Amino acid sequence: MTPLHIVWDWNGTLLDDLEIVVESLNVGTAALGIPAIDEDGYRDHFTRPVRAFYDSLFGRPVTDFEWERLNHSFYEQYYLREPRARLSSGAEEAIARVSSLGWSQSLLSMSMHDQLIGFVTDRGIGDKFDLIDGLTANPGGLKSEHLESHLASLELDPGRALLIGDTPDDAAARQVGAAVILYDGGSHHLPTLEAMGAPVAHSLMAAIDIAIGLAEGSR
Repeated sequence: MTPLHIVWDWNGTLLDDLEIVVESLNVGTAALGIPAIDEDGYRDHFTRPVRAFYDSLFGRPVTDFEWERLNHSFYEQYYLREPRARLSSGAEEAIARVSSLGWSQSLLSMSMHDQLIGFVTDRGIGDKFDLIDGLTANPGGLKSEHLESHLASLELDPGRALLIGDTPDDAAARQVGAAVILYDGGSHHLPTLEAMGAPVAHSLMAAIDIAIGLAEGSR
């Protein structure tokens, strides 16, 4: 079997945080007179870059002032609620299985880096990854740019990397030469994920099953 490196997404993939994401979002939008949405509404609208997500919610382009206010409010509210979020079902088992296969693994998130390190460490899995990588600037950007830098830091050929994430933005991993498996447990409806043309897994352990099949097929 060809060795692989698994790049895990955090929010909505390893961390089951959709409930607190929606709560945090609604605080900021309510202050600007936008009605609250539920988890289905979030899945209907969410996209990256995040500013385009707010454009969709507002039905118009948000102003620079609104964007800054929304971004600040979201992070403030999210950090207050973050301790409530739990690892997704099967997350620890899937991480352990990757290790048992002799594959390396890292974590790549669009969360701010300093806070991300604390989030992962608090859940007892910080030592499972070769690299934990969050944003140090430009919140709300695109995952593909972040992934390219992440793989360069690992000195890893993108052709050996496979990203497991829950958004169409994660599917953009293919733009830098990496493979992708999408997890149907986070921020998007299943038909949206299926439209990306990447394999879709309904559990994290199933994602590893798919990864094994891809690795065997590449021999």
